[in-house]
Amino acid sequence: MLQGLKGADNVINANFRKLVLGRAVGNAGDSIYMIAMNWFILQLTNSALWIGIMNVAIVLPGVLLFLFGDSIDRHSKRRLLVAVEFSQLVIVVMLIGLVALHIKLPGIYVGLVFVAALFGSLAYPIQDTLVPLLVEPDQLVQAQADMSIAYKGTDYVFNALSGFLISLCSVLGVLIMDAATFVVTVATFRRIKLAEPRQQHTREKSLYLNQILVGFKIISTDPLLRLLTFASVVMNFFFGGLNTYVVLFGRHFGGSIYYGILESMSAVGILLGMTVVYRQLKKLTVRQSYLIGNFGRALFMILTVVSYNQFWLFAIIYLLSFVFQGLTQVFETPMIQATVGSDQLGKVMTCFYTLVSVTLPLGSLAFSFLADRFDLRLFLLLFALFYAGIFLLFLASHAFKKVDELQLS
Repeated sequence: MLQGLKGADNVINANFRKLVLGRAVGNAGDSIYMIAMNWFILQLTNSALWIGIMNVAIVLPGVLLFLFGDSIDRHSKRRLLVAVEFSQLVIVVMLIGLVALHIKLPGIYVGLVFVAALFGSLAYPIQDTLVPLLVEPDQLVQAQADMSIAYKGTDYVFNALSGFLISLCSVLGVLIMDAATFVVTVATFRRIKLAEPRQQHTREKSLYLNQILVGFKIISTDPLLRLLTFASVVMNFFFGGLNTYVVLFGRHFGGSIYYGILESMSAVGILLGMTVVYRQLKKLTVRQSYLIGNFGRALFMILTVVSYNQFWLFAIIYLLSFVFQGLTQVFETPMIQATVGSDQLGKVMTCFYTLVSVTLPLGSLAFSFLADRFDLRLFLLLFALFYAGIFLLFLASHAFKKVDELQLS
């Protein structure tokens, strides 16, 4: 049973709804100010280099998350979540002041965005450690589906709307709107009622280095966690490449409109996988559904290779591959949450996010270098073969055969 909430299903559901609402509004804020600041830096410097530096500042914090896992495990998750959202609010208010005063020092803006991105990145492992305290183990998969829709859905919508909002309201106006979203998020998270277990704070500071590495050790020694992490790390490497190649696919088919359609197809596909397909397969076990997701994304990614010269056929198959990608994403975090004890979950989740974050920019760089050196279809084939390999690894894994013992459904 849940600590401090035994027998109070209505309270649990109310608390989880507050978490989902706060996450949705908070992610809208994240999406708005990241895009707004990229546009502002371009206007300020007219330099592609500064855009690159800004994007490094946005991505780099994910690599540093493992440094904070022990702190997440030792402190109140609800209070930490409120603190990181409030910290982002403070930084956005500082950005509003700098923009309003027409300060033209790009380094200051990049530094503030880096700190804001660090707090924003911390919200994910914190919420992942909070969810198991709000729902029962057999509700974790549904909870992850709801959380994924909350943050991915708002990401997609507000990424699409940000350009329109900037043109309508100016960067300053968008930042003011952004500050309002963080006020709502902080107020919503503060209303979560949860009696969290008291943690001991007796560790010596000299043990800090050992503690921040515990998550890596747990991942490396647990067969299921090791397989999940390996699959996610390599997959993010390919997704880094896809961020480059989808632009080239758009050019191949005729221009930016095709690029936009493909980006929309991937977003819609993931959301359909997390909602419609997941609900249709709820009667199956977690293992069966996850294997179907892995097989489906491999199959349809292979079919993109043979449909490469017919845009709408390619686009539909591309969408279907992301439908199954969305299905797999529903199950990954719950499997980690159910495998790891609550006193170590913060360390494991931050280390997991660190490993996954490293390979996304590496994949983007590697495949950007290779883009002019081989046919674009070869990338699709390599991606499909990776998906097929992951399917076979999970199918053969003894640890994964026992995943239904975690009672996630």
